[in-house]
Amino acid sequence: MESVKFMKRKRYHYSKIFRAIYTFLGFVYNEIIHKEDVIFIFLKRTRKRVKCPSCGRRNKLSKDFYKRIVRDLDIGPKDCYITFFENKLQCKCGFRGYEELDFVRPYSRCTIRFEEYVYMLCQKMALTDVCKVAKINWKTAREIDEYYTMQNLESLDNIYPQRIAIDEIAYQKGHNYLTIVRDLDLNKVIWVGLDRKEQTLDMFFEELGPKKQEHILLAVVDMWDPYIASLTKYCPNTKIVYDKFHIIKIINRALDDVRKMEFAKTDGKQRKEWKKKRFLILRRNKNLTDKQRETLNELMKQNEILYQAYLLKEQISDIMDEDDVSTAITRMEEWLKNVIMSGIGPFIKTAKILLRHLDGIVYYLKYRVTNAGSEGFNNKINIIKRRAYGYKDLGYFKLKIYQSCGVMKS
Repeated sequence: MESVKFMKRKRYHYSKIFRAIYTFLGFVYNEIIHKEDVIFIFLKRTRKRVKCPSCGRRNKLSKDFYKRIVRDLDIGPKDCYITFFENKLQCKCGFRGYEELDFVRPYSRCTIRFEEYVYMLCQKMALTDVCKVAKINWKTAREIDEYYTMQNLESLDNIYPQRIAIDEIAYQKGHNYLTIVRDLDLNKVIWVGLDRKEQTLDMFFEELGPKKQEHILLAVVDMWDPYIASLTKYCPNTKIVYDKFHIIKIINRALDDVRKMEFAKTDGKQRKEWKKKRFLILRRNKNLTDKQRETLNELMKQNEILYQAYLLKEQISDIMDEDDVSTAITRMEEWLKNVIMSGIGPFIKTAKILLRHLDGIVYYLKYRVTNAGSEGFNNKINIIKRRAYGYKDLGYFKLKIYQSCGVMKS
């Protein structure tokens, strides 16, 4: 007799727990059925009126019902499905369809809380891994990921950039690029465009609108002419800042060209000494160890032209680190004269490029902003790409970039 009472009390206890977990607005837990590795939860209706999704009006129940079975969060190792009857209504506002429910989206095969769980997994894993963990097909997982990303993503209409950084990233081999626009103040990606042409960046400014274009005070770019042309066209008053690291990069390229030219002239023992010294030549002198510095000095004694080129590289690096703007500008003018006097071809060619972009270099010395943050985001984007072994659908890849690096609603 006592064991019967105990079992009844136990069943009542479990029912109470299930009612707490599986009670939704207008529905309450009714029954549970276990079949092999699947658990079915049956809900019963508690309200006699249904809400119109269009106007919000409360309508009486009709005689037309539709049975729905939707996936819910698992119970331990068992897949869990919720079964209920959805009412079809005909509202006075003209709406014809099914009632509004707070725990499942229209036509979805999963509850909202299960979809939120899948969306959380999609932010951390590749789609194939999400499918294995959640035990759903990839189409369902992707649809959930796309829907909730779009719901949480802040629209460009609500973003008011004043300082932006523009950079490109290759999304696959064969010179296929995406243009990435970042808000420097938010430190977030606000726009992604296909290719790196002038027309690509034009699309961003057209989407941004004339009023917001006027509020852009500063734009950090590399010396890519199509980006500069688009900025000049849409934001003529914006100060274009050339990225410091890109300037150092083209200087290093000129130094490397000199190294190759001089290496080609060497032979025998000297050629052996010069081999595998590229790293020492291109690295900043202040970052070398004493032993590396000693090796470099021995190398420089052997070739005067390479030594001159190396000194020019070190000088421009020091100029870009100069705190005082007027001093930096004066030193830059002297550096350009030294390059002309040196007669070193690759450096003269590079100096001409810098002269054409001198205003942007001066703006860097004044405002001290770089594209380093964009490079950090590029690393993040590459991780997203590698995690999924690439994306066939470019639209979905762009959405994943926004999900990881974009501005999300708070």
